[in-house]
Amino acid sequence: MGNVLKCWSRKRGARSATPEYHQRPGNLNDVAMARSVEAMNSDSMIGGASSAAVTTNSDLVIGIDFGTTFTGVAYAYAAGVASVISTAEMRSVAEKVSVIKTWPNRSNYYADKTPTVLAYNRRPPMWGGNVRPSDEPQVAYFKLGLHEDIITHYQQHSVQDAESILGGFLSDHDWRHPALPDMKAVDFAGDYLTRINQYVTQEVLPSRFGEKFLQNQKVSYIVTVPAIWSDKAKQQTRQAAFAAGIEPEKLTLITEPEAAALYCATLCDEVDLEPGDRFMICDAGGGTVVCCLLDRKMLILRI
Repeated sequence: MGNVLKCWSRKRGARSATPEYHQRPGNLNDVAMARSVEAMNSDSMIGGASSAAVTTNSDLVIGIDFGTTFTGVAYAYAAGVASVISTAEMRSVAEKVSVIKTWPNRSNYYADKTPTVLAYNRRPPMWGGNVRPSDEPQVAYFKLGLHEDIITHYQQHSVQDAESILGGFLSDHDWRHPALPDMKAVDFAGDYLTRINQYVTQEVLPSRFGEKFLQNQKVSYIVTVPAIWSDKAKQQTRQAAFAAGIEPEKLTLITEPEAAALYCATLCDEVDLEPGDRFMICDAGGGTVVCCLLDRKMLILRI
């Protein structure tokens, strides 16, 4: 199951008991990149005034929506984007964003996603759509193991069913696969992000821009994380990204609801938000469902 993003909005002073809501496809990269491509110097994109100008120090920005069940990637060539202030300038940046839909053995249902799964029947491991049901040992849902006590975010009566589907990492962040006892969740995440990064930088981007052109480009990365992620879980994510060849100074983390909220507050025409409007984001992912309430003017996140 991929991400589903819903946005409920209500105008200030409105008395209607039924809010408007809009459902959007589940790739957080095309939602986030238009705003974050030019704001690579902080770990949180929310908190500043929406009218502030921001600049980029990168020529090429890669956004990775690292999901529990599926992962998506988008990229944007940001060279020449000196500053972004107006909505028109944001739309111009958004036009530079490309979502990868050429995943190996991609699904017709989720063309812009690839499964977050690994198979260690060979080295390096098989990954994504290349993994067959018969490939063993096979590991999935390892993202859950990056956060300690993630099971506390599940209702008690649903824990047993969730454990049977999502595996051992749900109840124990230090769970070990019987066939791979020396590997932790962060190791699996590192292996998976390595395969993703290699596919993007060694196959997708060279076919688009050419190898010689890419040699002289400054590349930065944006990786999405759940809103419930603790500082330790974020550090685990950074550790996995570093293992994948992503240098710490080139990495920015942004929470998944923030990515959606930034889009709704700036570029989303369907909800027609104005300063002072309040809106709710519901991010229904493969492992968790998170809702947040925001104010269009202040962009202060409340979970």
